[in-house]
Amino acid sequence: MTTQSTGYAFPFFSTIGRRGEAFFTHLGKYCSLMWWMVKNLSNAREYSGNIAQQMVLIGNNSMLIVVFVATFVGMVTSVQSAYQLYAWIPRTVVGSLVIKSVLLELTPLLTALVLAGKVGATITAELGSMRVSEQVDALEALAFDSISFLITPRILAGIIMFPILVVFGDVMAVLGGLFGAVTISHISAAAFISGMKSSFEVWDGVFGIIKATFFGFTITSIACYQGYFVEGGSEGVGKATMGTVVLTCLAVVVMDFVLASILL
Repeated sequence: MTTQSTGYAFPFFSTIGRRGEAFFTHLGKYCSLMWWMVKNLSNAREYSGNIAQQMVLIGNNSMLIVVFVATFVGMVTSVQSAYQLYAWIPRTVVGSLVIKSVLLELTPLLTALVLAGKVGATITAELGSMRVSEQVDALEALAFDSISFLITPRILAGIIMFPILVVFGDVMAVLGGLFGAVTISHISAAAFISGMKSSFEVWDGVFGIIKATFFGFTITSIACYQGYFVEGGSEGVGKATMGTVVLTCLAVVVMDFVLASILL
């Protein structure tokens, strides 16, 4: 009995130990990468064109999907709020619920989750392909700071563009909520807008922008780390890309809770 229990116990603890060691190894490499980027942030001035290019790629190429998702999020929130509470509350409360839900939670979180798959996977695939094809090594051989050239522009672009995308998403979500309330729930536009005005607070919008800034950094930094240190050829690029989507989604959800606990 003792031998059998020991046989099951040791592999379990061995697995836990290996996973823990791998986690802290990756965490250390990630922190070292971020520290190098911050320490050499002045070098990014030399590659300001890269920052503008990444802002276009992250912002313009993601605008359509963000607008689409945000619009339907607003519509669904409006219709479901009216359905669940219509018999118990004044019609103006639907507008209040939509504006609070959209600004504080739904638009920043869902935008981040969508962009985790789109932007995060794209960044990892790009950097991973450059790593396995030895383009990163070639840059370093030519005395380029590969981190300042490849990683810093992407992270700065994410920090700048994610809040802008969320602002556009907020506007479209509110318009979508108004459309859903008027056409589906038969709530007058005046009642919906009156409810929004009565509960709107500037801090709600600011909080969503703060969250978007943190989400932008988290998604782009994890994606850059995964791509920059990829191993194993094209198969490794595929695994790193999949890992980026999973890790960024988990990190966004956890950070969403932490920021809400601290700032609200």
